[in-house]
Amino acid sequence: MNTRLRAAAISAGAATVLAVGLVAIAGPASAAADGPDVAVTPISLHIAKGVKEAKAKPFQVELRNFGNVGATGVSVKVQLSNLTGKIGYVTPDGCTKAGKAAYICPIGDIAAGQDVVIGVPLFNANGKKGDGGYFTVTAIVPGDTNDENNVADVDVTVEPKSYDLTVWAQDVYAEVVADGDEVGEETKTPVLPGGTAPLDSAIFNHGSKRVVGIAYAVKLPDGTSVASMPDGCVAREDVNGIVCEDDEVVLKPGEVLLPQITVKVAADAPAGVLTDGIIDATALEPGATDLEEPGDEARMATQGQRKQLVDADPIDNQARFDVFVGAAPTDEPGTPGEPGTPGEGGGLPVTGPQTALIAGVGAAVLAAGIVLLLALRRRRRFVAE
Repeated sequence: MNTRLRAAAISAGAATVLAVGLVAIAGPASAAADGPDVAVTPISLHIAKGVKEAKAKPFQVELRNFGNVGATGVSVKVQLSNLTGKIGYVTPDGCTKAGKAAYICPIGDIAAGQDVVIGVPLFNANGKKGDGGYFTVTAIVPGDTNDENNVADVDVTVEPKSYDLTVWAQDVYAEVVADGDEVGEETKTPVLPGGTAPLDSAIFNHGSKRVVGIAYAVKLPDGTSVASMPDGCVAREDVNGIVCEDDEVVLKPGEVLLPQITVKVAADAPAGVLTDGIIDATALEPGATDLEEPGDEARMATQGQRKQLVDADPIDNQARFDVFVGAAPTDEPGTPGEPGTPGEGGGLPVTGPQTALIAGVGAAVLAAGIVLLLALRRRRRFVAE
C-alpha cells in the first residue's frame, strides 16, 4: 500500500501547544504477528521559495517500528525521479545508486516501539512556487510482518519566500553534550534514577527568510522534571513542561538555536524508557526583513507583513524524544547527579562559520552538500562524506 500524507499544521504557538498537551502520534493498536512492523510516514511537506542548494532543507520522513520485535538491517530506497523542475536534491553519499534518481541507503536497527527519522535534503531549483512533485521512500525490512505501510509518497510544495523552522531532539542519555549533534556520542549510557542529563535539541531555520524571536515548548515524559532551563522559560507543572520565549534571537537561513535544558530523572523511576517527550517551536516576529539581501536594514515588521509571512512548513516544527533510564545500584539508592538551577543558562543562537558546522551535522546538509540521511529523535544514523 502506498501512503500519501497531507497533514494539517500542528504548531499553534508554544503556550497553546502545551495547553492542549501537545500532539501525540497514534499508531496501530498491536502488531498483526510477532515480528517487526516498520511504517513510513512523511513529516515535512513544504519548502520555501529561494532555498538554495548550499542550505538545502532535509525533508523529514519517519520510520517507526510498531512491531513487538526489533527490526535489524533496515535500509531505505529513495526514489527522486518524480520531483518537478522546481525541486533539486543533494547527491547522496554513503548510499548505493539504484536506478535513475534512486538510491538505497542503510539505516541499521530499529528497536520495537522506537523510530528513526531520515532527512532528504531538497532545494528550490528554479525559484518558482507551486507543485514540486513527490519523492518515494520505501523501507526495506527483513521479516517485516506488515508490508502495507512500508512505502510513502512525500508530496513537495514550494511556498512563497519565508522562514521555515524545523526542530531536532536527541534522546536523553547520560554524558551527552547539548551541542545540536551526536558526534562523538555513539556510546549511550542511560541516566541513573535521581540523576540529570542534558536535553540535546536544536531549532533550525531551513527557510529563505530570517526570523526574529523564537517561542518553544517542551513537554517531558512522566517520571522526569526540569533541572535547569534557559532565561525566558516558565515551568508548567500542570503538563510537566516549560514554555520559553527568546525575543532577541535572530535566525538567518541555515542558522540554529540551541536551547540549554537539563532533565532530572525521578529517584524512583524504573529502568527502561520514559517515552513521549516533545519539543515544539514557533516564531515570535516572523515578518522581519531578510538581512542576507544587500542593502537591507533591520526593522520591525508591519501588520501586513506579519499576516503574509508565515512558517513555510509548520508540520515539522515538532520533535519527539525519550529518556533512557538505567537500573539503580542494588547496594544503595539511586545515585543522583548534580541538578542545575532553574532559570540559569540560556539558548545559544549560533552564527557565522560555527553555525555552518552545527547546522551541517545536525541537519545533514554539510557545506560540501554530499549528504542524504539525517537521523532525528530516537535513533539517528548520519551519512556524510
